[in-house]
Amino acid sequence: MNRRRLDSGQPRFDVDNMFYVLRDNLGKADAFITVAEDLIEQCWDGSDDDDNSITRRRNQVAHLVESAKLAVRAATYAGEELANRRRGA
Repeated sequence: MNRRRLDSGQPRFDVDNMFYVLRDNLGKADAFITVAEDLIEQCWDGSDDDDNSITRRRNQVAHLVESAKLAVRAATYAGEELANRRRGA
């Protein structure tokens, strides 16, 4: 007779994948912030007098900063999950 043990149905926690998510989101945040810094320098150095161009760049900076914030939040969540698993929670 073939008897197989049934899985508990609980999703398995994948530590390697969680480290990947953490590194990926920190890398995204770093990239977003670096590009935003470059755009900030371009926007406020006064070399471009075109209002549409300045507005467009400022909007790009706002989107990059928001994306960086979201990536940091995701990385923070991944770090908390890793810490909880380490504590056995």
